[in-house]
Amino acid sequence: MMKRNADVISRPFGEAAVLVDLATNQVFELNRTASRIWELLGEELDGPAIVEALLGEFDVDRATLQIEVEGLLAELLRQNLIVETDGSTSPRG
Repeated sequence: MMKRNADVISRPFGEAAVLVDLATNQVFELNRTASRIWELLGEELDGPAIVEALLGEFDVDRATLQIEVEGLLAELLRQNLIVETDGSTSPRG
């Protein structure tokens, strides 16, 4: 399971969002889809639940969406914007 890092704040920026890591002062811009994934992480959804939620919101096939969600979660984890909460090493939720 993944959750947002408590040291990261987010602000809407049009249809996108901006994340600021207060520990490093790094700024990240998320596009519309990534911003929605960030919101769903705030609702404590795991990877599969995020995919299910997005399937109803975006016109994309499941396989493509799953790859994109997993890729974004891996990158957010790499940048320390999200943290693992259950000790697993997979960003798949």
